Amino acid sequence: MSRPDGIEDIYESIERHYAGKSVFITGGTGFLGKVFIEKLLYSCSEINKIFLLLRNKNNSDTSERVKQLLELPIFERVRKEKPENFEKIVPLCGDVTLPNLGLSQEDEQMLIEEVSHVFHFAANVKFNENLKVAMKTNVEGTRRVVNLCQRIMNIEVFVYVSTAYSNTNEPVLEEIVYTAPVSIDEVYEILEQEVSEVSNEDKLKKLLCGRPNTYTFAKALAEGLVSQEHGDFPTIIIRPSIVSASMHEPLTGWVDNWFGATALIATIAMGLVRVVLTKSTNTLDLIPVDYVSNLIVAAAAKCKRSKEVSVYNCCTSDANPFTVGLLGKLITEDSVKHNFHEIIRPTLFCIQSEWLLNVLTLIMQTMPAFIADCWLRLTGRSPRFMKMQRKILQTRSALQYFSSRSWQMKCQRTRDLFASLSVSDRLEFPFDPTHIKWDMYIPIYCMGIRKFLIKAS
Repeated sequence: MSRPDGIEDIYESIERHYAGKSVFITGGTGFLGKVFIEKLLYSCSEINKIFLLLRNKNNSDTSERVKQLLELPIFERVRKEKPENFEKIVPLCGDVTLPNLGLSQEDEQMLIEEVSHVFHFAANVKFNENLKVAMKTNVEGTRRVVNLCQRIMNIEVFVYVSTAYSNTNEPVLEEIVYTAPVSIDEVYEILEQEVSEVSNEDKLKKLLCGRPNTYTFAKALAEGLVSQEHGDFPTIIIRPSIVSASMHEPLTGWVDNWFGATALIATIAMGLVRVVLTKSTNTLDLIPVDYVSNLIVAAAAKCKRSKEVSVYNCCTSDANPFTVGLLGKLITEDSVKHNFHEIIRPTLFCIQSEWLLNVLTLIMQTMPAFIADCWLRLTGRSPRFMKMQRKILQTRSALQYFSSRSWQMKCQRTRDLFASLSVSDRLEFPFDPTHIKWDMYIPIYCMGIRKFLIKAS
């Protein structure tokens, strides 16, 4: 919006910015994507259309998938207060792994003519996915979305959702674009020439350039690709840390999967995980999903035209650090309060030695699980605790790289953006990490796990 004197009105509300605009979203059925769509529908009611890229999945066409999506509990307030906004969602059949995103010519032309904002969430989030598969989705999928943006007639902004762990080789993560660890062409040359050797753990480790897995490596390459190929349209990279249960919206404590820290928190609360390879003083960088969603909405609305890519770290370790030791204390207190533990009273020991970790795991986790299963058998019930322990140890191993280390993730640009908003926008779209009170949030997170995942009363 502009004033009569031609000076840009920097206080244009976020809701007004999106009025009459159409957006294109990939990955909208993911945890973060769903919360983001709900926020647009609820808080940006005058938005014109939300084009949503969807795959045909499980014999369900895109219309059926949208119907199933909008029946989820998180869309309850839109259903009750603004049901007409559901008509704004336009499902498009496609796939980021296919040429031209798998779009029909008609759908592609519609996007080119009507869209102004593009939000790219879609990604393969498996930590140790085959590198070729990770490259196909996370790098080439991103390239295809960027190519589409270059053809959109009235594009105002492209937002790429990355991860704060794309540059784990940096102890301090700034809000800048880092040089890609290696060229994409070089990766493909290695994959083509040494197919049998790349599967070798040592070869793969060398190729990943210090990243812990193929997911973070591919996301780092994708960031470099976005920086190099975004052209002259405004571009934003959002780097969330560990996306966790919602603080407030659309439902308090909303969580719908076991990824990230959720499985670890749940199993600590249940008394099934009692030892972790970490220091009690290490930071665990959690960020509520609604904070991430609100930042994305606001950053796109306030983006200024520039050749430089704007980077926003959505994280807490620098501005509002939260330690593993405090996490264990708050989880165990909440578990005892709600009588949530399965075997014995929960506790968490932070161990820095791998051999001691293995010894204590045997004593404090495996043996109690074995004894509990023996009791179940004696009472005519099916054993389950040893099977759970095997899965738990796999999960703990996958997260061990992150739990055993600590990073300082800067977020001053994110905080400055929040401070620049009007009072009403700050209330409607909160995302300043310093506002999180951990002794209030962790019980909310635990409640969300019980309510939405375990379905406990």
